[in-house]
Amino acid sequence: MKLRTVIVSLMLFLFTATFAEEKDTAFANLYHRYLELYTDSNEAAFYQATEQMKAHYLKKQNMDSYYKVFLNEILYDTEQGKTYRAIKKCSDMLQEMKEKNENHYDIVYSALGNIYDLRGNYRMAKKYYHDALNACEPTDTGSLISIYSRIAQLQAHREPNKAWEVNEYFGKMATKWPNYYKVYVVLKGEISFYLKDKNHFEEAYQQYLKCREEHPLLDAYGRDMMNMLHATFTGDYNTALEILSHDSPDFDPLDRSDMRIQIYEMMGDKESALREVDYRRDLRDSLNSDMLFNNINEINGEMGLQRMKEEALEKEEKATKRQNLLLSIALIMVVAALGLVISRNLMRRHYQKKLMKQNKELEVALSRAEESDRMKDSFIKHVSHEIRTPLNIITGYTQIINNPEYDLTEEERSRMLSDISKNTQMISYIVNELLEVAEDESKQHYSKDDIIAVNEFCRRLIGQAELKNKGRLSLEFISELDEDFTVHSNRRAIEKVLDQLLDNAIKFTDTGYVELKVHDSPDHGVVRFIVQDSGIGISEENHNRIFDRFFKEDVFKQGFGLGLTMSLKMAILLGGSLSLDKDYKAGARFILTIPVKS
Repeated sequence: MKLRTVIVSLMLFLFTATFAEEKDTAFANLYHRYLELYTDSNEAAFYQATEQMKAHYLKKQNMDSYYKVFLNEILYDTEQGKTYRAIKKCSDMLQEMKEKNENHYDIVYSALGNIYDLRGNYRMAKKYYHDALNACEPTDTGSLISIYSRIAQLQAHREPNKAWEVNEYFGKMATKWPNYYKVYVVLKGEISFYLKDKNHFEEAYQQYLKCREEHPLLDAYGRDMMNMLHATFTGDYNTALEILSHDSPDFDPLDRSDMRIQIYEMMGDKESALREVDYRRDLRDSLNSDMLFNNINEINGEMGLQRMKEEALEKEEKATKRQNLLLSIALIMVVAALGLVISRNLMRRHYQKKLMKQNKELEVALSRAEESDRMKDSFIKHVSHEIRTPLNIITGYTQIINNPEYDLTEEERSRMLSDISKNTQMISYIVNELLEVAEDESKQHYSKDDIIAVNEFCRRLIGQAELKNKGRLSLEFISELDEDFTVHSNRRAIEKVLDQLLDNAIKFTDTGYVELKVHDSPDHGVVRFIVQDSGIGISEENHNRIFDRFFKEDVFKQGFGLGLTMSLKMAILLGGSLSLDKDYKAGARFILTIPVKS
């Protein structure tokens, strides 16, 4: 259903500006040709028509319609799986708005929301759609209708009650236009399906029939959807499943699976529902893999273009080679992410078979499947974001430096080269961090030949932490040990664990303090390092997940979600332990226990 939403949004975006200009025959022909090409696979013809549309609106100084055509171009790229190209165009559009001093940021947010929506990233899509709503002008009815319809459809499956409220608001705005009103009625029926609310569906179904009767020239959008939902609510499940198997623009592959799962659940057929869950996961991984391959092709295309520029501009050979190197690093990271997808898929299949054999309840299978997807999405999203941001800066500045049309001063050129160098180091840091995690993951033991003076060791760690803290929080070291107290262990491993704990404490504490305490337990022959803070703490429902691989309580914070996982493993390999004090409520408290002698 994502494709039909985009087509509807296209009509919504251009409705206001177009009909007043239909008197211009040449433009009218171009406009209708443009709409036809939007659903065509002829990319070259579509891009040509897009440039003509943009030129027309620029000439008329109609910047609102100009940027909405720009948005439709981005949505088209997204539908074709060209995510890398779409995100790059979002950056270009934002830069152009800044240069022209134009405030149409709701259009950029809508584009980003749609990109994440099609990638199945619910949280990011929801964030950007709401950002678009907040940035939209209250008088821009066409854009508001489009954004509300997107939010309602996005939430229909996961948050149907909220989707219902948004759709009702959208419906009040759409009553004047039959095409939009029909979208509202079909969404109402779909949301009723996920709410299992037969009465509201019957109401929507009658509204749909009446709308079709009063406006017979409307397109066929919604017909298959409403027929499938009607069959489901009348108990004719076989007919509903048969309609879902047809090739209809009313359903996209992932929505088909979601609806089949619900129908099987309503039938009480848990075995079929579990099979469909497994199929949906494989399908989503396949779509993600296709998208990754398309992104790789996009990066390869840019690399080929850069090689041509290198031959034409020999004087910028050094800068060009640097960009090629960075693009190669990005390609390696994308391939690594693809490998992670495949690896997680194989692990998940094995786990699903185990669940089937144990005849787990459907709710347990669904919950764990969604959690596995969340962890994978969080990791891939962070790697992609962390690489894309510096890579876009490097690409942009390199293109400016390589372009003889720009008359740059030495100061400007020096600043750009400095920024390129900084962002190159940033990508190198990300790669090194992943390699370091992989190295720690492969270790099966640590040598314990270091003699560590604990108090001196801890004061040095606090000093290093202060470089990151920069006086923002109170950092304290409290010791119950004698100054000459030592342990026989691995200095580097203990330092890594405590650095991770102190870094987390500083990162998740806005005001107050971070403390490192240390004391020994002679009866047990161990020393305990305690890191506690006055920060946001860890929610009770996540106490047992905090050491899970890729788990991050706040997905927007920097990091791969591997720090505590690797810290726990290192503590165990040192013969000790790492635990969360679940009774501590003033923030977070972690306890690292290490034997005094190896």
